[in-house]
Amino acid sequence: MRHIIPISGKDSLATAILQSNINPNLPYEYIFNDTGLELPETYQWLDNIGKQLDINIIRIGESLLDIIWLQGILPSPKVRFCTRMSKIYPMENFLSSGKSTVYFGLRYDERNRGGYHPSSRKIQITPKYPLIENQIDLEGVYNIVPTKLLPPHFFWPKLFNKVKEFLGPLGEQLKEESLTDFEKRVLFSWRSRPNCYNCFFMRYYEFVGLHEFHPELFVLAKELEDNVGGEGYTIKTKSLVEIIQKADYYINRRAKEVAKIIRNNAQKTMFENTDNLSDYNCGIFCGK
Repeated sequence: MRHIIPISGKDSLATAILQSNINPNLPYEYIFNDTGLELPETYQWLDNIGKQLDINIIRIGESLLDIIWLQGILPSPKVRFCTRMSKIYPMENFLSSGKSTVYFGLRYDERNRGGYHPSSRKIQITPKYPLIENQIDLEGVYNIVPTKLLPPHFFWPKLFNKVKEFLGPLGEQLKEESLTDFEKRVLFSWRSRPNCYNCFFMRYYEFVGLHEFHPELFVLAKELEDNVGGEGYTIKTKSLVEIIQKADYYINRRAKEVAKIIRNNAQKTMFENTDNLSDYNCGIFCGK
C-alpha cells in the first residue's frame, strides 16, 4: 500500500503536516501535479517547503499547454478537461501499479463538497480526508501551517492603496505592516490561488495583476487565447486585451469590494463564498 499526499496549497500542506504527526511511520510520498503553467512563485514555494520539511516532492502531470493545443480549445467552466487530463489522469497513471491511499486537503468546513472520484474502477485509490476527520477548518489550517511555509500571498500594493482611498478616514488607520497574513492573502492579493496563470476561474482583476507582475506570462496567455480561443475567450465574455483596456475599472471595483468587507468586518465570510474552485473536482487539485 502506497501513501500519497498531493501538495498544491495551504490546505494540502496542512494535511501533510497533520497526517505525518498522526501516523509518522507510514512511507509517505509527496507529489505535485504540475501543469507547466504554474506561477514562478508556486515553484519557489514548492522548493522552499521541500527544503524546510526535508521531503522530496515528486512533480508529476502532463503539459497543459500541449493538451490545450491537442484539444484545439481553451478550458472553460463547460469544458473542464484541464484538471482531468493534466493532473488527475497523470496521478492515476503514477499510482496504477497497485493499491494506494491518497490524503486530500479538504477542510472540515468543506465536508459537504465533492471529493475525489477515480476515473476508472481499475484505479485502486482510497481517498482520505484528514482535515475533515479531525474537524480542521480554515482557522485550524492557519494554526497548523507555520507562516513561513504558507503559499505566496501575492500582496498587491496598488490595490491596498486604492482600498485606503475608498475607506476615507478609516483608511488612514490601515497600515501594511499591521495586516495579518490572512488579510494579505485574501483581501489584498492579486491572486486568490496559486494555480495556473491563465485559469478560467480567475477574476478580471487577477488578470490585471498578472499583467502587472508577470507581463511575460500575460503575453503567453494572450497568444494562447488568440491562437486557440477561436470565438471564445480565456474567461467569460471578454478578451484579455479588453480586460487590460479597463484595468483601472477592475482594480477600483475590487478595491470597493474589499473596502466594503473591511467596513462590515466579514473577511472570513467573503473568503468562503468566493472560493469557486472548491465546488469542483479541480478544487482538491489546484492551489489547494
